[in-house]
Amino acid sequence: MNKHAVITGATRGIGKEVANFLAKRNYNLTLVSRNHETLEEIKQEICNDNPKICIHTYAIDLSNFKLASEALNQIADSIEHVDVLFNNAGTYYSGTLDLDISDFSKMIDLNVKGCFLVAQVFGRKMKMQKSGYIINVSSMAGKRALPILGGYCASKFAVVGFNSALRQELAPYNVKVTALCPSVIDTDMTKDFAIPNDQKLSVSDITNALDYLFKSGPNAVIESLDIAINL
Repeated sequence: MNKHAVITGATRGIGKEVANFLAKRNYNLTLVSRNHETLEEIKQEICNDNPKICIHTYAIDLSNFKLASEALNQIADSIEHVDVLFNNAGTYYSGTLDLDISDFSKMIDLNVKGCFLVAQVFGRKMKMQKSGYIINVSSMAGKRALPILGGYCASKFAVVGFNSALRQELAPYNVKVTALCPSVIDTDMTKDFAIPNDQKLSVSDITNALDYLFKSGPNAVIESLDIAINL
């Protein structure tokens, strides 16, 4: 029987690459993002290359907590067994003192509360089934603050702290939890960054990191995996 992975933020960048990576390894997929049309396009692309897997898509705004909670719980109930949660949905706005409070709130709603909600729903399921792997996507900005990224850093520091607590809570139930903390990745979100594209991380660096995590032994716990730029 194929393993099953749930991926949020699945329609571009890291999420899209991880969806393709897991599809090639015969995972059935549940893809979550905001845009229904883009989800269906990604589903068709993946199915064309991997016809033997099953893919379900759900257009959910994770910052709308009431509706998102209902939808996520329905998804969790519909899946017999969840092997991997790639908790990836997030957004970015620069600034510290000059950061608009509404933009800061958007980052807290999606990067922190949305991450928490997704991990809570599928973490409870994994706790009951006594197996699974949760990867919460944070950032090197969740480890080292930068003056131009105060609000974003605050949201990603929160993910690292939550991840540590969740790892400890789920450890007795044979559920692994890792915070993935990459530096700047060459995606649409970073296209306007000052760093040249050829100096950024590649999305393949993320899938290589996943391959490493999945190959670790049952007693090996990687609470946080940092991927810095070689500068």
